[in-house]
Amino acid sequence: MKPVICALILCCGQLSLRAQAPSAEDAAAGVQALVQRLFAQDTTEEDLQTLAKEANKAGVPRQQIIEAKLVWGLRHQNTPFLLKILPEVEILASSFDPASAAALPNVEAVKAFIAYIKALKAEEALDADGFKKNILEAVWLNPQQAPVFLQAIEKFRLESKMAALVIDLKIPMTTSMGEATTLRDQLGGGKALLVDFWASWCGPCMNLMPALKKKAAALSTHGIVVAAMNKDDGTAEATAEATAERIRLEQNATLPWLVEPAERPYTKALDVTTIPRMVLLSPEGKVLFNGHPEDPALWVALKKIDPAIEAP
Repeated sequence: MKPVICALILCCGQLSLRAQAPSAEDAAAGVQALVQRLFAQDTTEEDLQTLAKEANKAGVPRQQIIEAKLVWGLRHQNTPFLLKILPEVEILASSFDPASAAALPNVEAVKAFIAYIKALKAEEALDADGFKKNILEAVWLNPQQAPVFLQAIEKFRLESKMAALVIDLKIPMTTSMGEATTLRDQLGGGKALLVDFWASWCGPCMNLMPALKKKAAALSTHGIVVAAMNKDDGTAEATAEATAERIRLEQNATLPWLVEPAERPYTKALDVTTIPRMVLLSPEGKVLFNGHPEDPALWVALKKIDPAIEAP
């Protein structure tokens, strides 16, 4: 299952849109449509900023505009954006009117997300005490969203562990065609290695195969090698290599197609307890990202390697 990002998207996706009915004198159909567009899931950050200006001119309550910004930041797990709007969210908490609410149920929910944003800020600063204080405050203020905040705790602990870890890139393994190789061999002179852990029995893994191939093609121009690491166990009917090779042929994949050793050295070292999972490694074996392939934080990590990299 995707980590905290997935949960937040789900959380925000379930927020009920309860925009206040416009008064008789300013009840234009366009205003209500504008509010709906502010909260649309496919709104980009640029669209959001434009819509916010239009909404302000059209007389949409400021509270609803700030709520829309907060929901967008949470849905996309965009920490820089959330930190930027934190002063606005604090204003929202100080003057929250449930009767005018567009998405959030009460002021406690607003305060909980303020605490959550502060926890994200502490996480970026590697401030464990600050993270703990704020994330527990978020749980206390909004226990209904406790699963979201608890996943944030798990993510923080994993990232803290990964920050002190150096992976051995020279562990022997094979490709799906039985050729001996290592992660070091696959990286070559590249800037970084992005490893996708998958298995044939993992439905979400298989669904993300097209996205994996797109990442491999797009990132290769930036000096980043993308490799697939199969985690299937060998059976009486087929070896792990044979299973991996069958899927490679079915997917018409040309990126490195690797089979993790039966001892699962990378699974253990990287705490790969769920798949699909992507891990971004530096040439020295440092862990630059460890999480779900669709986690926006992956692209943040990639852009640190090359600012020209853009998410598809």
